[in-house]
Amino acid sequence: MPRRLDGRTMASVTGSIALSLGWLSQAAADRGATAAAVSYPLMAGSVLVGSIVPVLPTGPIVAAAAALAQSASGGSFILVVLLAALAALVSDVVTFTVCRTQGSRALDWLVARQNSQRLDWARNQLARHAWRFVIVGRILPAGRIPVLLAAGSLRYPWKAFLPAGAVAALIWASLYAVVGIVGGALFESPFVAVGAAVILALAVTGVPALYRRLRRRGRSVALPARPPT
Repeated sequence: MPRRLDGRTMASVTGSIALSLGWLSQAAADRGATAAAVSYPLMAGSVLVGSIVPVLPTGPIVAAAAALAQSASGGSFILVVLLAALAALVSDVVTFTVCRTQGSRALDWLVARQNSQRLDWARNQLARHAWRFVIVGRILPAGRIPVLLAAGSLRYPWKAFLPAGAVAALIWASLYAVVGIVGGALFESPFVAVGAAVILALAVTGVPALYRRLRRRGRSVALPARPPT
């Protein structure tokens, strides 16, 4: 299994993949091809692989593709959303299947990367809110894996998971695509538009995670020292 990446490495890898959308699309345009012919498969494949092996955020990649679709000729915002949602749903189905398989090395790897208290919280929330929490977990930064692990451990039924997962994937793809449109709206160059979209999407993804880290650090500092025995 791949080792865990730190936040700086994750941002660097994600930014490199997302910015390659602009570079490849510009090269394709120079040769008479459409930007979509290059960016769509790259975006969908990156979302699929990056979600199945969750070592980097995939939202910025969707944002980059949406910014490119807006700024480059022949782009389709709707197609970006649909392909990203489909890739996200397939990856969630694969991950949910792994989470339902007890004793697998992949499941052990996923569990080892999560906080036990966060998993307990996800199980409680899923038991209370059912399919609604499946949707919320996909949208929240760093919420997807805990929710899928909770659903797998509770043997959440497929007939409830699939429609909720489809709605969640569509909402998630739409939100990050809108972020990309906003981030790239001020620039005509596809490459610059993609860069702006990546920066904005990384901020959307990273700020909540930074807040949680600072909050945990504050709690640990505030804990009183144990009296000597």
